[in-house]
Amino acid sequence: MQEIKVKIVLLGNPAVGKTSLIRKFVYDAYSDEYIGTLGTKVSKKTVRIDDKEVTMMIWDLMGEHEFRRMQNMAFSGTQGALVVCDLTRKETLGGFDFWPESLMKVAGEVPIIFLGNKDDLPNLHIAPSDIEPYARKHNTEYYLTSAKTGNHVEEAFRNLARKIVERM
Repeated sequence: MQEIKVKIVLLGNPAVGKTSLIRKFVYDAYSDEYIGTLGTKVSKKTVRIDDKEVTMMIWDLMGEHEFRRMQNMAFSGTQGALVVCDLTRKETLGGFDFWPESLMKVAGEVPIIFLGNKDDLPNLHIAPSDIEPYARKHNTEYYLTSAKTGNHVEEAFRNLARKIVERM
């Protein structure tokens, strides 16, 4: 069986749930406690895609726009990204323009998937129809996810791994 290592990043504004999504995918764990990411944290999980063992090196980057220099260094060598917004905060949708553009300046054209996170909560302010134009623009798909319930989390990460493998 062929073994492949890939680097992916989770991108999005602060407090959209990037760390929680990673925690759910890698450890099947969830916490309501919010602790902002300082710097970069790397987790890994191996998934099987067809006849390949794909080890995903998952980079969790702080979402503050002010730390661009550090983010640009982290973007180097990235092979795919999940770009996350918080469905309860309309202003986080703007990250669907900012983050892919910032990433592609450094990493080039890489597969991305958009995630509208926190779909388990009431009072959602972002609808699928708000996300669709971004997905179309980047010729990709999007998922409505919940780090709390696990809704579409595994599927989104695995689909990104598949897209990366298909490009190799």
